[in-house]
Parts: sequence; C-alpha cells; structure tokens
Amino acid sequence: MVNYIDPVPKDSVKSRGFGSEDVQASKCRENDDWKDELEDSEESAKPLTRQEMEALLGSALLRPSRVTVKRLLILQGLVTIVSAVAWSATGKSFGLDSSAISALLGGLAALVPAALFAARAKVLSGRVNQLGTTVFALVTGELLKIIATVAMFVLVIVFYPDLDWLPLLLTYIIALKCYWLGWLFR
Repeated sequence: MVNYIDPVPKDSVKSRGFGSEDVQASKCRENDDWKDELEDSEESAKPLTRQEMEALLGSALLRPSRVTVKRLLILQGLVTIVSAVAWSATGKSFGLDSSAISALLGGLAALVPAALFAARAKVLSGRVNQLGTTVFALVTGELLKIIATVAMFVLVIVFYPDLDWLPLLLTYIIALKCYWLGWLFR
C-alpha cells in the first residue's frame, strides 16, 4: 500500500489562499459594504438634463464647435501647400525641388491617414451602435490611421530617392499640430 503524503502542508500560504480565513471574510464584508454605499450614493442616480448642464457649465460650452473635421482637413492641406511653397523658395526659384516635394509628402503623410480616419468615423456615425462597439470601432480606426502613416513613410522612403528629411518631418509635425490650431480657433 502506498502512503500518499500531501505535498502542501495545511498551514502553508498556498493552502490558506494567501490570507487567513478571518482576513478573507472581513474583506468580503468590506466589499459588500462598499457596494451598498455605491448603490445609495447620489452619483449613480440619474443623468443631468440639458437645462441642468447649461446651468452647471454655461450655454457657451454646450454650443456645437465651429471646428469640424472638414475644416481641420482643409487646414492640414493648406499648411502642407504653404510649407511646400516655403521649402521651394529655399531651392530653385519657386521650383519643385527635392525639399518642396519632401515637404509635400510629409504633409500628405499626415493628411491622408487623417482623412481615412474621418471617413471611417463618418461611416460609423450613420450606424446606431452600442458604446462598446463604438469604442472598438474608434480604436480600430486609430490603428488603421497609425498603419497608414507608417505605410506612407515606408513608401516615401522606398520610392523617393531624393528625400530631404528636414522638410518631410517638419511639415508632418506642423500638419499634425493643426488639431491644436483648431482648438485655438474654437
């Protein structure tokens, strides 16, 4: 007959579940008390009405913003064109040299993924979604935007041998900062 010996002693931490039974029971009671307090709190009672929000925040904050996605995309396009024209002045007399083309490509590396994300958001706004699916769709849209940005930079590096990095990156950064300019014009 084989004697079976329990490999874990009864008084070990593993057998106790990382705490004594008294400690575990008191923590369960604390969690139950916390849940009762949350149910009785006023925070989870009801959402605010529009009039209550206006009284709390003011009517100016509840007005729709003048900054739209279309305006931001137009602003990014204008910044890209202005930057390309400015970089063309550094080379030949207002000709399309490598600096101007690099600046144009840098602006497009910011503009095209933003336009893709905006198109995806427009498609999603037409659907009635639950909160979880909407958040998931926006996260996947942002992932699409990141992948498109990386792909555009790889394509520029591979297919444009006369690439000038300074105009490319500066125009890309300035085009990305158009979102901040949109908030200033708000």
